[in-house]
Amino acid sequence: MRVWVDEIAYTGGGIGVKEQWRFTVGEERIDWQIRRTYLNSGLIEDTYFPGWDFTGMDTWTGGLLDTGGVAWCRYLPPGCSYGAHTGEVTFFNPGENACLRVTPTVADGTHVASRFSHQPSGLFSFAQSVTGEELGTRQNLCRFTRSLGVWAPFQVEPGTVEMTLTLRVLDDEAVRGRGDFAGLDGGAIVNLLDTIGRYGVVDRRIMGGNGWLTGWVCLHEPFFAQMGLAIGDPAYTANLAATLDDWRDLAMTPEGRVLSRWHHDTGDNMVPGTYNPRTGYYECGWGYTLDSQPDYVINVSEEFDLTGDLAWLRGHKESCERALDWLLARDSDQDGLVEMMTDSHTKGKASDWIDIVWASWENSFVNAALYEALTLWSERERILGDTARAERYRAAGAKLREAYCRPIDEGGFWDPQKGWFVYWREPDNSIHGDNLVTPVNFAAVAYGLADAEQSRRVLEQIETRMRAEKLFFWPLCFESYRREEVHANNWPFPRYENGDIFLPWGELGVRAYAGYDRELALAYVKRVLDRYQQDGLSYQRYLRNDQRGAGDDILAGNCMTIVGLYRDIFGIRPQWNRLRLDPRLTPELAGTQLRYRLRQKRYGITLEAEQSVIATDGFRVRAEGSFAVDVSENRLSCFQGDHDQPALMVTRSGKGKVEIEMSDWPDIQGGCRWRVTGSGSSLKIHQEIRDLQPNANYQLEIGGMATQTLRADTGGGLMIDYTLNEGDTVEFVLRP
Repeated sequence: MRVWVDEIAYTGGGIGVKEQWRFTVGEERIDWQIRRTYLNSGLIEDTYFPGWDFTGMDTWTGGLLDTGGVAWCRYLPPGCSYGAHTGEVTFFNPGENACLRVTPTVADGTHVASRFSHQPSGLFSFAQSVTGEELGTRQNLCRFTRSLGVWAPFQVEPGTVEMTLTLRVLDDEAVRGRGDFAGLDGGAIVNLLDTIGRYGVVDRRIMGGNGWLTGWVCLHEPFFAQMGLAIGDPAYTANLAATLDDWRDLAMTPEGRVLSRWHHDTGDNMVPGTYNPRTGYYECGWGYTLDSQPDYVINVSEEFDLTGDLAWLRGHKESCERALDWLLARDSDQDGLVEMMTDSHTKGKASDWIDIVWASWENSFVNAALYEALTLWSERERILGDTARAERYRAAGAKLREAYCRPIDEGGFWDPQKGWFVYWREPDNSIHGDNLVTPVNFAAVAYGLADAEQSRRVLEQIETRMRAEKLFFWPLCFESYRREEVHANNWPFPRYENGDIFLPWGELGVRAYAGYDRELALAYVKRVLDRYQQDGLSYQRYLRNDQRGAGDDILAGNCMTIVGLYRDIFGIRPQWNRLRLDPRLTPELAGTQLRYRLRQKRYGITLEAEQSVIATDGFRVRAEGSFAVDVSENRLSCFQGDHDQPALMVTRSGKGKVEIEMSDWPDIQGGCRWRVTGSGSSLKIHQEIRDLQPNANYQLEIGGMATQTLRADTGGGLMIDYTLNEGDTVEFVLRP
C-alpha cells in the first residue's frame, strides 16, 4: 500500500519550507520518504527532520544507536537533551517484547544527527537533522545539555533535501537477546550491557569509560575493546576503531606521548595550554598519567582481535611503537622498571588512573599495564611480520617481570612480609602505597606477573578482608594511605580513592580469581547483577562504610565485572583470525547457551561441564577445554588451545550441516581422533589435518576399520576425502 501526502507548507524564523511525504507499507516495514524543499536561505536553530513524540519517558528504556552507544532515558531529567551523530536508532523496553527500529537513508555526502529530549511536559522526543555539513555542538563539545538544544545553528540554502526512513517493529529477544544463562539473571546481563555498558559511547569517534552526562574520556583506561567483547555489537567495534584512529591522529605528540583525556569543556583540572577546544583532548592537571601509553596499545591490540583487520592494525604499528618506546625510555637506571614524571609524592602529582593519589617514580600499576601491553604488542608485531621488534618487546617484558616480582629490599614491588605488591617506590628506595591497593595487586595476578605463590597469598588476603568487612565488591585499597600520599579530599580513610568501592576494575578481579577460585569470581558477578537491578549501577562509586552509591560522574566502566563473566568465566576470547573458547565454568553455569556476534557472523555457543560447542553457518564443533573455530563460506578451521594455526580444516561440498567432535587433537608425538556427523545426502568433505610428525606414516581408521596408510608431508599435514550420507556419524582415527 502507498500513501502520498503533498502540499505540506510551513515557515519558521523567516524560512519557508515545502514537503512531500511518501509512505510505502509492506508486511514487515514501512518506508517513509521525506522530500523537503527550502524556499530561501537562512540560519536554522533546530529542526525536526522528522520529529517523534512519545507519551512519556517510560515508553522506552532507551535507544540503541548505530555508534554502539545508547540514549538511556534514565539519564534525561526534564528539560534535558542528549545528541549524537547517529542515524539508526532501535528503541527498546525490556517490559515489552518489541522494539522500534528507525533506519534513515540519505544521499552520499549528507549527514544525520539525532537529539533525544525529555520535554518539560513529560514527553520523550526524538528529532533528527539532515545537513550538508556535520552538525557542531551548541555548548562547547557537549552532547548532553540541560536544555532542549544540543546542536549549533546551521545555514540552509534554497534547494531540496531527501531522506527515507525505514520503520520496523522487531522482536526484542531477537534483537537484544544473548541466550539462556544457566544459574544467572540473564535479563539483568542483557540490560546491563545495553545500558550502562554502552553509555560510555559519547558520540561517533568519542568512546570511553565515563559517559555522555559528564563528558569525559580517560585515555588512561584499558577497558574499551574488552567492553566491545561483551557487548558484541559490530557498530560498537567499528566506532572504537575510528576512536582509536583519532587517539593516534589527535591525541598523540610527535615523540609518542599519549594525552590522557578528552572532555567536552574546560571543566577538568588541565595542564595549562594543552586543551584543544576543537578536538577536546588535553593533558590532565592531576599529574602525567602515564598509563595512557600502555592502555592505548592494549586497546589497539584487543580491538584488532575484534576486527581481524590487518590493514587497520598496520595503520597503528608506528604509533603503538612510539607510545611504547616513549615509556620504555623512562628507565634511567636500566633495571627494567619505567619511571614516572615525578620522583616524589611530595610533588602532589598523580601518575595513573588513581588520579589523586601521589604515586611517583617506579609505579607498579603503570609497570603492570606496560607488561600487558608489551605481551600483547609483541604478538601483533609477529603477526605483522616484524620479528625483530616482536623479540625486542618480548625481551623488555621479560626483564620488567623479573624486576617487578623481586622483594622490595631487592628493588622490586613484592612485600614478602605482608604478602602483596606495593604501589610505588621512590629514588631513595622508600616504599609507598603499602596498603594492599586492589587494582595494583589484581593487575599483577591477572596480567601474569605474579607467580603462583604470590598470586595465592594476594587473593587469599583480599578475600579474607572482604568477608571480614562484608563488602559486596572490591574497594580501591584495604588499608589507608599515609596522609601525605593522597590529596586532601581523600582523607580520612575510607574516602574516595583512599578506600571507596570503584567497579571498573571488576574484570581484572574476575580474571584474577577465575584462575584461582572460579566460584568466588562468579559470586562477585552475581553481586554486581544484583546491584544493577537495584540502581542501574548509576553511580561513580560506592561508599566503603555503608556501601551506598555516590558520585554523579557515572562510570560506564561499572559494567566491567560482566565483561569478566564473558571473558574469564564463559571464556569467550575473540582472536584476530578465529573465535576462541576457554571456559572456566562452575557446575551451576553448565547448560548456558549464548548467542554471540563477531565480525558480522552470529555464533551459537553451548557451555557444558565437560565439553563446549561453537556453531555457525551450518558447522558445529564440540571439544573439551580451550579451542577455537573460524568459518569462511564452506570451510571450517579448528584450532587447539591458543594456537593461531588450525589443526583441522574441513571443506564441505555444499550447504549441508557438519558437526565435528574432537576427542584427541593432533599431536606431533601421537595421532588424533575425531568424529564427523553429516546432514545432507552424499555430502563430500575434504579434511586437512596438521600438527602431525613431518614425513611420518599414519594408519587411518574409519568407523573402527583400518583403511590405509597415509604419509604426513614435510609440514606435518595430510588430507582425507570422504562422502557422508544423511545422519552419518563417522569416527576418524590416525595412529602413528
